[in-house]
Amino acid sequence: MQQVPDYLTKKLFCMLKTACVLTGENYKLLSADTPASKKKVVALSLAILIPVSIWVFNGFMLLYQVLKAGWGWALITAAVCGSIVFLIEKLIIMANGNGWLTFFRICIGFVVALLGSIALDEVVFKDDIDISVVQVKGDFIKKAKKKAETEFIELSNMADLNTKISTAQQNFDKIEAAVLAEGDGSMGTKNKGIGSVTLFKDKKAQERKEDLFNLQNTQTALSLRKDSVVNEAGKNAAKSFKDHALLTRLKALFNLVASDGYMMTVYILFTILMFLFEFLVVILKHTWKKTNYERRLEMIEEIGIRRMEFLMKKDSPVLDPGYYLPQLEMARNAVRKIDSLYN
Repeated sequence: MQQVPDYLTKKLFCMLKTACVLTGENYKLLSADTPASKKKVVALSLAILIPVSIWVFNGFMLLYQVLKAGWGWALITAAVCGSIVFLIEKLIIMANGNGWLTFFRICIGFVVALLGSIALDEVVFKDDIDISVVQVKGDFIKKAKKKAETEFIELSNMADLNTKISTAQQNFDKIEAAVLAEGDGSMGTKNKGIGSVTLFKDKKAQERKEDLFNLQNTQTALSLRKDSVVNEAGKNAAKSFKDHALLTRLKALFNLVASDGYMMTVYILFTILMFLFEFLVVILKHTWKKTNYERRLEMIEEIGIRRMEFLMKKDSPVLDPGYYLPQLEMARNAVRKIDSLYN
């Protein structure tokens, strides 16, 4: 019979110990069990490492490459994300419960997979999202300018000024037409030529023209002031806009997905892939047939339950006080030998 080299045996034992640490299983019990039992525990431990590795990668790249944080913050984020996902996956493996616990596992897996797919998309499609961020920035600046323009118009009563200019223009046009009609004799005194009435009406027309010019000059000054305020609002919006802000990039991502069918298809595929990775542990645990190690654990639990039930019965030895008092051993034995205390 061919013997396994010592170094390979040590390597297998080391791998099994690591798997037990990752899954929370009992190494002493498992090391003496069947190969199928060991294989399942090792497989579950490897399944845990898949989503953990993805989250460590996503956390680091998201902070360092996308959000432009430093190495330190990127490493801390990667460690925190990996630790949280590892604890969640370990809880899923160690827990045994009813339908509510299964539903809770599915909810956690759904949220974690969705967040993981978004983080992965932010890393993989960084250049495409950068283009979409430029569009989001443009819309943000336009909204800031529009808001500043609306507020300026309301505060300066430009709408009333425009109404006054329109009324003044109508009055000027009317009096100017009256002057021309008076001069050619078609209206008014019906005397052709420039008479006193024509000069009077022309004077009134010049007064209304001057009023119109004053209002127009005021409008021009307000328009220049408005343009200055709007441009300043645009500059401030451009300065305050953060190209690497997380919510901004998420908005850019969803805009890109909604506007491009190819991007939506790839996004859905990445989301499905993350779901499969996240639910891999749950799927393996519930679809892999029960091993001898698991049946052994159930047997130990069942023996413990029956033991406690037996100890709680009336004929249990622990209900005899003398069982715990060795000095009463002789008296208890003597009582058992006597048929009646009154004999």
